[in-house]
Amino acid sequence: VVEREHSQLDRHIVHATLPEGVRLQVMRWENHINVLIEMQQTQDGQDGHCGNFNGNAADDSHDQVVARLGNSVPQSECMFRNYLQPKPGKQLTLDDCPEDKRSSAEAACKQVQPDMDVDILAGCTFDVCFADHHYAQQDGIY
Repeated sequence: VVEREHSQLDRHIVHATLPEGVRLQVMRWENHINVLIEMQQTQDGQDGHCGNFNGNAADDSHDQVVARLGNSVPQSECMFRNYLQPKPGKQLTLDDCPEDKRSSAEAACKQVQPDMDVDILAGCTFDVCFADHHYAQQDGIY
């Protein structure tokens, strides 16, 4: 559901209900997508980009997830027709954003959604730092 303050944004939303109670909401923007995935914890456990669903957010940082799973999807597990081989090298982090730009980006994100969760705020700030200010409104929808 798109909040009233974001209703002016041009958006294209795809909703999908998948087996085992998995629900997707894909918001297609001009040059990227945002995906909201809702699912129940699986009996055998799970792990992924958003963490391991064990109720302990302290072990779900980007570095911890990469340590457990690596930094990309193995080609054998890729769901897409064309596999893009990850490029080695340094991955940008929020620490790579210059302080003045980072402050401006964080302010833009907070202006869209003042009570934004700290992890969502960090992601929004990263997107605005390395992409553009229009990501603040788009990221603020979730």
